[in-house]
Amino acid sequence: MTAQCERQCKSTVLYDAGGWFVLGMIYFYGPVFGVLIDYLWNYLVLSLALRFQQISIAGKRKSIYTVIITAVGLLIGWLYYKLTWGSLVIGSLRVPAIFESPGLNPALEVSTIVIPMVLVGAVNYLASRFYLHLESRRALVVGSAMAVFTAPWLIVAFVLLRS
Repeated sequence: MTAQCERQCKSTVLYDAGGWFVLGMIYFYGPVFGVLIDYLWNYLVLSLALRFQQISIAGKRKSIYTVIITAVGLLIGWLYYKLTWGSLVIGSLRVPAIFESPGLNPALEVSTIVIPMVLVGAVNYLASRFYLHLESRRALVVGSAMAVFTAPWLIVAFVLLRS
């Protein structure tokens, strides 16, 4: 019985090496796929908000807008996470997190999503107003839609469900 176990325990199966390859791909390319999915989600929400208002914008202009908004949104999401649950360290400046540990006060932690929602909405309002040249009311609709549907809700969900 021990000889059989030794043969099975020492053997290397081909899928073991493949599993490490897949894990490496996820580790190194996971953020790239995450940014791509974020870009596509932003593009979809923008397209639907414009279609809802019966506004036609060229695809290239929407794509550039979405690249800008995705970059700014990633910065807002990163700062939100660092200031809420992590600790922001830039050079010698250290800003402690609002909450010492995730999940201590879930209702209050969820309510902090309002801050990045306002920031995302304001950035989208300004970008759609001045880059897409929309009227103020129409830019407000785009900014509101983007604020609600592209706010960093997943960050809140992952942090609170993980705690």
